[in-house]
Amino acid sequence: MLGHDSFMPSRIDSPIREAAHLAAWVLRDIGRELRVARILAGLTQVEVGRRLGKSGSYISRVEHGLIAGIDMVELFQHAAIVGLKPYLKLFPLGRRVMDGPQLALWARFRTRLADAWHVALEVGVPLPGDLRAADAVITIPACRCMVEVITRLADFQAQYRAANLKRRDLGVEFIIFVLADTATNRRILHEAGVAATEAFPLRTRDALRSVEAGVSPGANAIVLL
Repeated sequence: MLGHDSFMPSRIDSPIREAAHLAAWVLRDIGRELRVARILAGLTQVEVGRRLGKSGSYISRVEHGLIAGIDMVELFQHAAIVGLKPYLKLFPLGRRVMDGPQLALWARFRTRLADAWHVALEVGVPLPGDLRAADAVITIPACRCMVEVITRLADFQAQYRAANLKRRDLGVEFIIFVLADTATNRRILHEAGVAATEAFPLRTRDALRSVEAGVSPGANAIVLL
């Protein structure tokens, strides 16, 4: 047992150490943004501190990334005082690979693609340190589409926002959501209402007609299969 326990730190030390370095860098980066925003807002460290119930020296330490245990609510309040709105997003340590059900769903969609499409799977976002990847990117000379293969919708708006950011960073024109044709997914799309219709003007029949013909869909599309 002792041998097993002594082995564990060596396996997790690297990601834990990297996480600590990343946290320190993020705190310094946030601090710089808070400082610049404070100056642009015409506020002193003492004035910001007074509104937070803190000292000016404390605000200085925050701006230099020296408060490792800063409270999340306090950080949001600090940001609001200087005119900022924080946003936290988590990413997997490694790129997500399609699982069995997704691969089966992708295979059904793949058979509908004309030979004109060039297909690339698991296409990573070309930004340093960015671990996001599209499930697939399909390309013809006039168009590039990002394909996200989803067996179960959970939060339509969140999943669309995440996909749209990937679309932007991959430099592709359109998003195609390939969804399992289930009662749950249809219900979530129905509940999303206008938001789903505006985000994805094309639905299954027209989208498949386009990819089968090897032409651009001309808009974001949802395909239920």
